[in-house]
Amino acid sequence: MVQATPLKGRVVAITRPAGQAEEAGTLIRAKGGVPYYIPAIEIKPLSNPEPMKKFIAELHAGTVDYIILMSTNGVKYLFSAAEEIGQTRQLYEGLKKAFTIGVGPKTAEALKDAGVRVDLVPQKYSSEGLLEVFQGKNLKGKKIRIPRTSNATPTLTNQLRELGADVEEIYVYESGLPVDEALKTKFYDDLISGRINAVLFGSGLSAKNIFKMLTEKVPMETLRKIVAEKVTVVAIGPTTAEALRELKVKVDVVPEDYLFDSALDALAKHWNP
Repeated sequence: MVQATPLKGRVVAITRPAGQAEEAGTLIRAKGGVPYYIPAIEIKPLSNPEPMKKFIAELHAGTVDYIILMSTNGVKYLFSAAEEIGQTRQLYEGLKKAFTIGVGPKTAEALKDAGVRVDLVPQKYSSEGLLEVFQGKNLKGKKIRIPRTSNATPTLTNQLRELGADVEEIYVYESGLPVDEALKTKFYDDLISGRINAVLFGSGLSAKNIFKMLTEKVPMETLRKIVAEKVTVVAIGPTTAEALRELKVKVDVVPEDYLFDSALDALAKHWNP
């Protein structure tokens, strides 16, 4: 029989940006856990619109072969950036001329809600899954554009370039460290006191930012020890896990499907084998 409360009242920290973690919190509660919100990313509007204008012009001219959207934020801020520069109509017209890929079902849903045709969702919802899509295809000179945040991990871009593609990341929003000092202090105190049972990381950027925030309080070496002893670390996807390993932080759980719901199930299984 499936447990009704697999998370058994344990506290699970979510590192998504403020205002974007409520759905994740609802999923945690539905599995009997307690959500803890610690936004690792603060989203800021674009400071330089010129690359966006160039991107829309390329799209509109029909010279872009593939568009890859990596997140619902990528979709949301792509359209808000286009609106800001008065080029929403050109963006829509241009998107009809390119092969559009959404990295996972949520991203694809956001595209469809915006009225954009989605040509493909990879079987694995990650950079790894996207690379599998392109394996065996001749990408020499193919134009691939990836609308995303200015601080994203460049792994996918570099790997696609190695396959011969002309790849550019189009920054549709900027993401920085949260500035709320009280929030950072409370998170650190709750972490060392053992009040938090798990931390879920959904991107390499959220992982890097959390540890940047915490090293304002304590050296990284001490921090690694605290995290190893106090919490279960969940990485949603291999790219996120790799970012944590680069920081020499132990990763306890990586779900087979790179979805938040699957990550919670994998966490529950890790705690209750």
